[in-house]
Amino acid sequence: MSEKSCLKLHQQQINLYFTINKGRFEANQFIRFMKNTLTILGLIFTLVFTSCAETTPCDVPTNGFLTGTDYQVKMGSSAAVDVFNQLDAAWGKRDYELMKTFIADEASLSFDDGFVATSPQEFVDKIKNDAAASETGGNNQWVTDYAFSLTLTDDGSEETTMDSGDWVNAQFTTENTDPDSDIDSEVYYEYYHIVNGKVTQWNQFKKTIKK
Repeated sequence: MSEKSCLKLHQQQINLYFTINKGRFEANQFIRFMKNTLTILGLIFTLVFTSCAETTPCDVPTNGFLTGTDYQVKMGSSAAVDVFNQLDAAWGKRDYELMKTFIADEASLSFDDGFVATSPQEFVDKIKNDAAASETGGNNQWVTDYAFSLTLTDDGSEETTMDSGDWVNAQFTTENTDPDSDIDSEVYYEYYHIVNGKVTQWNQFKKTIKK
């Protein structure tokens, strides 16, 4: 075999060697690529299914007590505050028909003077009378100072109702505009038991501030 033929043969062998090893290198690269791809896809699917899975809701912290019961107090819903705001706005506009829509047909509504209304109509009739008296006394407007919602823990009984719905606590202040009165202002504290968008129980208390 000539020297030229021998060199050509060696060159072919070298090319074959690099071709084989290149194939092995590309195959290894492809395998590593697929492994990495599968690992990444596995992590993505794990995150997706984890985020979509149902999670146990966090327990709402409780505190306080009601004497003679096992109830504890926790924060209530913003929906109850929304109902309160709508009732308060209707009250400010003296829209008595709209006010009645927020009162349950059977309710206990205690005013600061001891009067107890038991129906939407009795409730607004009492408010009309009080509003007329307030106009002559120079005290018929108020500022809503705050409102927040609380609820009670479930006692597991279907016979009790205190643990249903929410209790909205609110404070109002009225300024007396009668210059001859010795009263500077009056602060009202009210508690609304709201169940399914209706006030089922309401209590009002008043503090008088002298000049």
